[in-house]
Amino acid sequence: MPLNLLVSVVTPSFNQAQFIEETLRSVELQHYRPIHQIVIDGGSTDGTVELLKQWEAKDHGEGYTFEWISEPDRGHADALNKGFDRVRGQVVGWLNSDDVYFDRETVDSSVAALQAHPDVDVVYGEAALISEESGLQMIWCVPRLKYDRLLLGRTISQPSVFFRRCVVEKHRLDSSLRVAIDLIYWLQICKEHRFLKIHRIQAGDRDQRARISRVSTAALFDTTKRACLDSGARDNAGLRERVADVLWRVVLRIKGFVYMLGLLLRRGSKSKLAFPLWIDSIPKALSRQLTMRIMRRTDMGRRQPGLPL
Repeated sequence: MPLNLLVSVVTPSFNQAQFIEETLRSVELQHYRPIHQIVIDGGSTDGTVELLKQWEAKDHGEGYTFEWISEPDRGHADALNKGFDRVRGQVVGWLNSDDVYFDRETVDSSVAALQAHPDVDVVYGEAALISEESGLQMIWCVPRLKYDRLLLGRTISQPSVFFRRCVVEKHRLDSSLRVAIDLIYWLQICKEHRFLKIHRIQAGDRDQRARISRVSTAALFDTTKRACLDSGARDNAGLRERVADVLWRVVLRIKGFVYMLGLLLRRGSKSKLAFPLWIDSIPKALSRQLTMRIMRRTDMGRRQPGLPL
Protein backbone atom coordinates (compact mmCIF):
# COMPACT_ATOMS: atom_id res chain seq x y z
CA MET A 1 0.00 0.00 0.00
CA PRO A 2 1.41 3.44 -0.91
CA LEU A 3 2.02 5.96 1.84
CA ASN A 4 -0.34 8.53 0.33
CA LEU A 5 -3.41 6.32 -0.13
CA LEU A 6 -6.75 8.10 0.10
CA VAL A 7 -8.88 7.72 3.24
CA SER A 8 -12.65 8.21 2.96
CA VAL A 9 -14.61 9.02 6.12
CA VAL A 10 -18.38 8.37 5.93
CA THR A 11 -20.59 10.37 8.31
CA PRO A 12 -24.34 9.60 8.48
CA SER A 13 -26.32 12.54 9.85
CA PHE A 14 -29.82 13.50 10.90
CA ASN A 15 -30.76 16.54 13.01
CA GLN A 16 -27.50 16.79 14.96
CA ALA A 17 -26.48 20.34 14.16
CA GLN A 18 -25.21 20.88 17.70
CA PHE A 19 -22.57 18.17 17.30
CA ILE A 20 -21.69 17.79 13.63
CA GLU A 21 -19.31 20.75 13.36
CA GLU A 22 -17.01 19.17 15.99
CA THR A 23 -17.23 15.92 14.01
CA LEU A 24 -16.22 17.61 10.76
CA ARG A 25 -13.49 19.58 12.46
CA SER A 26 -11.99 16.45 14.05
CA VAL A 27 -11.54 14.99 10.58
CA GLU A 28 -10.19 18.19 9.05
CA LEU A 29 -7.61 18.47 11.87
CA GLN A 30 -6.09 15.08 11.10
CA HIS A 31 -2.44 15.35 10.14
CA TYR A 32 -2.92 12.64 7.56
CA ARG A 33 -3.59 13.56 3.96
CA PRO A 34 -5.37 12.95 1.63
CA ILE A 35 -8.78 12.65 3.32
CA HIS A 36 -12.17 12.59 1.61
CA GLN A 37 -15.12 13.23 3.95
CA ILE A 38 -18.63 12.23 2.92
CA VAL A 39 -21.72 13.36 4.87
CA ILE A 40 -25.00 11.59 4.13
CA ASP A 41 -27.75 13.63 5.75
CA GLY A 42 -31.29 12.27 6.05
CA GLY A 43 -33.07 15.56 5.36
CA SER A 44 -32.32 17.44 8.59
CA THR A 45 -34.46 20.45 9.55
CA ASP A 46 -32.43 21.73 12.53
CA GLY A 47 -29.84 23.84 10.69
CA THR A 48 -27.55 20.97 9.71
CA VAL A 49 -27.99 21.64 5.98
CA GLU A 50 -27.04 25.30 6.36
CA LEU A 51 -23.98 24.29 8.38
CA LEU A 52 -22.94 21.78 5.68
CA LYS A 53 -23.26 24.47 3.02
CA GLN A 54 -21.01 26.77 5.05
CA TRP A 55 -18.48 23.98 5.62
CA GLU A 56 -18.40 23.18 1.90
CA ALA A 57 -17.69 26.83 1.08
CA LYS A 58 -14.63 27.02 3.36
CA ASP A 59 -11.05 26.66 2.21
CA HIS A 60 -9.86 23.52 3.98
CA GLY A 61 -6.42 23.41 2.46
CA GLU A 62 -4.75 20.88 0.25
CA GLY A 63 -5.54 17.22 0.73
CA TYR A 64 -8.98 17.51 2.35
CA THR A 65 -12.06 17.10 0.13
CA PHE A 66 -15.67 17.24 1.23
CA GLU A 67 -18.98 16.20 -0.26
CA TRP A 68 -22.47 15.86 1.12
CA ILE A 69 -26.08 15.15 0.23
CA SER A 70 -29.29 15.72 2.15
CA GLU A 71 -32.33 13.64 1.26
CA PRO A 72 -34.81 11.36 3.02
CA ASP A 73 -33.50 7.87 3.72
CA ARG A 74 -34.57 4.67 5.47
CA GLY A 75 -32.45 5.27 8.53
CA HIS A 76 -28.90 5.09 9.84
CA ALA A 77 -27.86 1.90 8.02
CA ASP A 78 -29.30 3.10 4.72
CA ALA A 79 -27.36 6.36 5.02
CA LEU A 80 -24.14 4.44 5.65
CA ASN A 81 -24.71 2.24 2.63
CA LYS A 82 -25.20 5.36 0.52
CA GLY A 83 -21.92 6.70 1.86
CA PHE A 84 -20.12 3.43 1.17
CA ASP A 85 -21.32 3.73 -2.45
CA ARG A 86 -19.44 7.03 -2.70
CA VAL A 87 -16.09 6.12 -1.14
CA ARG A 88 -13.03 6.53 -3.32
CA GLY A 89 -10.39 5.79 -0.72
CA GLN A 90 -8.61 2.52 -0.12
CA VAL A 91 -9.30 2.95 3.60
CA VAL A 92 -12.76 3.82 4.98
CA GLY A 93 -13.73 5.33 8.33
CA TRP A 94 -17.23 5.31 9.86
CA LEU A 95 -17.76 8.37 12.05
CA ASN A 96 -21.27 9.29 13.17
CA SER A 97 -22.28 12.94 13.25
CA ASP A 98 -22.14 13.15 17.06
CA ASP A 99 -18.75 11.43 17.47
CA VAL A 100 -15.20 12.69 16.91
CA TYR A 101 -11.70 11.46 16.24
CA PHE A 102 -9.80 11.80 19.49
CA ASP A 103 -6.49 13.30 18.44
CA ARG A 104 -4.84 14.41 15.23
CA GLU A 105 -3.01 11.11 14.71
CA THR A 106 -6.06 8.82 14.58
CA VAL A 107 -6.07 8.37 10.81
CA ASP A 108 -2.26 8.18 10.68
CA SER A 109 -2.19 5.36 13.22
CA SER A 110 -4.95 3.45 11.46
CA VAL A 111 -3.35 3.63 8.03
CA ALA A 112 0.05 2.69 9.49
CA ALA A 113 -1.49 -0.39 11.15
CA LEU A 114 -3.06 -1.51 7.88
CA GLN A 115 0.21 -0.95 6.05
CA ALA A 116 2.14 -2.97 8.62
CA HIS A 117 -0.37 -5.87 8.54
CA PRO A 118 -1.39 -6.72 4.96
CA ASP A 119 -3.51 -9.63 6.23
CA VAL A 120 -5.68 -7.28 8.35
CA ASP A 121 -8.81 -5.67 6.88
CA VAL A 122 -10.24 -3.84 9.93
CA VAL A 123 -8.49 -1.87 12.67
CA TYR A 124 -10.00 -0.34 15.82
CA GLY A 125 -8.89 1.12 19.14
CA GLU A 126 -10.02 2.47 22.48
CA ALA A 127 -12.48 5.36 22.86
CA ALA A 128 -13.15 8.20 25.24
CA LEU A 129 -16.76 8.35 26.36
CA ILE A 130 -17.62 12.06 26.19
CA SER A 131 -20.61 14.12 27.27
CA GLU A 132 -22.86 16.30 25.14
CA GLU A 133 -20.54 19.21 25.95
CA SER A 134 -17.38 17.20 25.10
CA GLY A 135 -16.49 16.56 28.73
CA LEU A 136 -14.39 13.48 29.46
CA GLN A 137 -16.55 10.91 31.26
CA MET A 138 -14.29 7.85 31.08
CA ILE A 139 -11.96 5.88 28.83
CA TRP A 140 -13.73 2.89 27.28
CA CYS A 141 -11.22 0.10 26.64
CA VAL A 142 -12.27 -2.99 24.71
CA PRO A 143 -10.72 -6.47 24.41
CA ARG A 144 -9.39 -7.92 21.19
CA LEU A 145 -12.34 -8.75 18.99
CA LYS A 146 -13.17 -12.44 18.89
CA TYR A 147 -16.31 -14.06 17.59
CA ASP A 148 -17.13 -15.72 20.92
CA ARG A 149 -16.93 -12.34 22.67
CA LEU A 150 -19.27 -10.82 20.10
CA LEU A 151 -21.70 -13.62 20.88
CA LEU A 152 -21.74 -12.32 24.46
CA GLY A 153 -22.68 -8.89 23.13
CA ARG A 154 -19.22 -7.45 23.83
CA THR A 155 -18.77 -5.03 20.96
CA ILE A 156 -15.96 -2.67 19.98
CA SER A 157 -15.88 1.11 19.62
CA GLN A 158 -17.53 1.85 16.27
CA PRO A 159 -16.13 5.39 15.73
CA SER A 160 -12.59 4.04 16.16
CA VAL A 161 -12.97 1.57 13.27
CA PHE A 162 -11.30 1.79 9.85
CA PHE A 163 -11.83 -0.75 7.04
CA ARG A 164 -10.12 -1.58 3.82
CA ARG A 165 -12.47 -0.60 1.01
CA CYS A 166 -12.94 -4.26 0.00
CA VAL A 167 -14.90 -4.82 3.22
CA VAL A 168 -17.57 -2.18 2.60
CA GLU A 169 -17.74 -3.05 -1.09
CA LYS A 170 -18.62 -6.66 -0.28
CA HIS A 171 -20.65 -6.27 2.92
CA ARG A 172 -23.49 -3.81 3.41
CA LEU A 173 -25.48 -3.00 6.50
CA ASP A 174 -29.03 -4.26 6.96
CA SER A 175 -31.20 -1.21 6.19
CA SER A 176 -34.13 -2.71 8.09
CA LEU A 177 -32.24 -2.39 11.39
CA ARG A 178 -32.72 0.55 13.72
CA VAL A 179 -30.51 -0.60 16.63
CA ALA A 180 -27.39 -2.78 17.15
CA ILE A 181 -26.29 -1.91 13.61
CA ASP A 182 -22.59 -2.02 14.40
CA LEU A 183 -22.60 -5.26 16.44
CA ILE A 184 -24.55 -7.09 13.75
CA TYR A 185 -22.14 -5.78 11.12
CA TRP A 186 -19.15 -7.07 13.12
CA LEU A 187 -20.86 -10.47 13.36
CA GLN A 188 -21.35 -10.38 9.61
CA ILE A 189 -17.78 -9.57 8.64
CA CYS A 190 -15.50 -10.91 11.37
CA LYS A 191 -15.58 -14.53 10.17
CA GLU A 192 -14.15 -13.45 6.83
CA HIS A 193 -11.96 -10.47 7.70
CA ARG A 194 -9.23 -10.17 10.31
CA PHE A 195 -9.52 -7.39 12.91
CA LEU A 196 -6.56 -5.76 14.65
CA LYS A 197 -6.66 -3.67 17.81
CA ILE A 198 -4.61 -0.47 18.01
CA HIS A 199 -3.59 0.22 21.61
CA ARG A 200 -4.41 3.91 21.75
CA ILE A 201 -7.45 6.17 22.18
CA GLN A 202 -8.78 6.61 18.66
CA ALA A 203 -12.18 8.29 19.01
CA GLY A 204 -14.59 10.19 21.20
CA ASP A 205 -17.93 8.38 21.57
CA ARG A 206 -20.53 10.98 22.51
CA ASP A 207 -22.92 9.91 25.25
CA GLN A 208 -25.77 12.24 24.30
CA ARG A 209 -29.41 11.92 25.32
CA ALA A 210 -30.82 11.34 21.81
CA ARG A 211 -28.45 8.53 20.83
CA ILE A 212 -30.16 5.36 19.68
CA SER A 213 -28.84 3.28 22.57
CA ARG A 214 -30.54 5.67 25.03
CA VAL A 215 -33.91 6.19 23.39
CA SER A 216 -34.29 2.54 22.33
CA THR A 217 -32.56 0.65 25.16
CA ALA A 218 -35.07 -2.20 25.30
CA ALA A 219 -35.03 -2.67 21.53
CA LEU A 220 -31.22 -2.59 21.56
CA PHE A 221 -31.07 -5.32 24.21
CA ASP A 222 -33.62 -7.53 22.45
CA THR A 223 -32.07 -7.10 18.99
CA THR A 224 -28.57 -7.78 20.31
CA LYS A 225 -29.68 -10.93 22.14
CA ARG A 226 -31.57 -12.22 19.11
CA ALA A 227 -28.67 -11.52 16.75
CA CYS A 228 -26.21 -13.31 19.05
CA LEU A 229 -28.50 -16.33 19.41
CA ASP A 230 -29.04 -16.48 15.66
CA SER A 231 -25.25 -16.42 15.21
CA GLY A 232 -24.64 -19.35 17.52
CA ALA A 233 -24.61 -17.99 21.07
CA ARG A 234 -25.94 -20.15 23.86
CA ASP A 235 -29.02 -18.86 25.62
CA ASN A 236 -27.13 -18.85 28.93
CA ALA A 237 -23.38 -18.42 29.09
CA GLY A 238 -21.52 -20.93 31.24
CA LEU A 239 -19.81 -20.10 34.52
CA ARG A 240 -16.37 -20.08 32.91
CA GLU A 241 -17.48 -17.59 30.26
CA ARG A 242 -19.15 -15.34 32.81
CA VAL A 243 -16.09 -15.30 35.09
CA ALA A 244 -13.77 -14.61 32.14
CA ASP A 245 -16.05 -11.78 31.03
CA VAL A 246 -15.98 -10.16 34.48
CA LEU A 247 -12.18 -10.46 34.69
CA TRP A 248 -11.79 -8.90 31.25
CA ARG A 249 -13.95 -5.95 32.25
CA VAL A 250 -11.90 -5.39 35.42
CA VAL A 251 -8.62 -5.50 33.50
CA LEU A 252 -9.91 -3.15 30.82
CA ARG A 253 -11.28 -0.68 33.38
CA ILE A 254 -7.84 -0.57 35.05
CA LYS A 255 -6.25 -0.06 31.64
CA GLY A 256 -8.62 2.86 31.08
CA PHE A 257 -7.57 4.28 34.44
CA VAL A 258 -3.94 4.24 33.27
CA TYR A 259 -4.96 6.04 30.06
CA MET A 260 -6.90 8.57 32.14
CA LEU A 261 -3.89 9.26 34.36
CA GLY A 262 -1.75 9.77 31.28
CA LEU A 263 -4.19 12.33 29.90
CA LEU A 264 -4.42 14.21 33.17
CA LEU A 265 -0.64 14.29 33.63
CA ARG A 266 -0.18 15.56 30.09
CA ARG A 267 -2.57 18.47 30.46
CA GLY A 268 -1.50 21.25 28.15
CA SER A 269 -1.32 18.93 25.14
CA LYS A 270 -4.50 20.49 23.78
CA SER A 271 -2.89 21.08 20.40
CA LYS A 272 -2.69 17.30 19.85
CA LEU A 273 -6.41 16.71 20.31
CA ALA A 274 -8.93 16.93 17.48
CA PHE A 275 -11.77 18.45 19.54
CA PRO A 276 -12.12 20.67 22.66
CA LEU A 277 -12.01 18.03 25.40
CA TRP A 278 -12.34 19.12 29.04
CA ILE A 279 -12.80 17.65 32.52
CA ASP A 280 -14.85 18.91 35.44
CA SER A 281 -12.24 17.93 38.06
CA ILE A 282 -9.44 15.42 38.41
CA PRO A 283 -10.98 13.53 41.39
CA LYS A 284 -14.34 13.24 39.60
CA ALA A 285 -12.69 12.04 36.39
CA LEU A 286 -10.71 9.34 38.19
CA SER A 287 -13.72 8.26 40.23
CA ARG A 288 -15.91 7.92 37.13
CA GLN A 289 -13.23 5.88 35.42
CA LEU A 290 -13.38 3.26 38.18
CA THR A 291 -17.10 3.29 38.95
CA MET A 292 -19.15 4.58 36.00
CA ARG A 293 -21.37 2.09 34.21
CA ILE A 294 -21.25 2.39 30.44
CA MET A 295 -24.70 3.29 29.03
CA ARG A 296 -25.63 5.15 32.24
CA ARG A 297 -25.85 8.88 31.63
CA THR A 298 -23.64 11.17 33.74
CA ASP A 299 -24.43 14.88 33.98
CA MET A 300 -21.12 16.74 33.85
CA GLY A 301 -22.64 20.19 33.57
CA ARG A 302 -21.60 22.82 31.05
CA ARG A 303 -18.20 23.21 29.42
CA GLN A 304 -17.45 26.70 30.81
CA PRO A 305 -16.47 25.76 34.38
CA GLY A 306 -14.45 22.77 33.25
CA LEU A 307 -10.67 22.41 33.05
CA PRO A 308 -9.38 22.13 29.46
CA LEU A 309 -6.99 19.28 28.73
